[in-house]
Amino acid sequence: MVNAKGHNIDLSAFPPFLRTLLVTDGTVTKSIEAYYWERVNVHSLLHQRIDKPECKSSHISNSNSQYLHRKVLLTGQESKRTYASADSYILLDVLPANTAQRLVENKIGIGELLRDEGVESYREILDLGVEAATESFWKSDEELAYRTYVIHINDKPAIEITEWFPIDLYRDTPIN
Repeated sequence: MVNAKGHNIDLSAFPPFLRTLLVTDGTVTKSIEAYYWERVNVHSLLHQRIDKPECKSSHISNSNSQYLHRKVLLTGQESKRTYASADSYILLDVLPANTAQRLVENKIGIGELLRDEGVESYREILDLGVEAATESFWKSDEELAYRTYVIHINDKPAIEITEWFPIDLYRDTPIN
């Protein structure tokens, strides 16, 4: 397959579980917990309201709306391993009021919240690939698989998320 950057991506080269995470439309956190048999905590690195998102696509752009910009790490409670990081832009006006409020309060992950609230959604994968780590919480030579997708709520694009996964971690088999 050719990704949005024009790179050829061989999905068969990824470890099987990582390949599953890259194409799933379910919650990543629960999938990681089931695979590694460990509770995964969502650690907030950035959580702020903004007027203009720096999205990779124009899917959720609306000039008259306010957004929530979140950056998080998904970390094993016991192992302290970082399984993934995510950067998201949430168009708050599209979400049900209670869901938007809970996201603003920063009490829960996006996928888990949508499931808990019973919010019907559809995930559209926009891009996936491999890139070198640029954030300080990853090893400087770490290769990361990434995917960018939009979550549609009530047939409207509401959330854009890019997630990164350390490829070498997913080459290993689960400990438990």
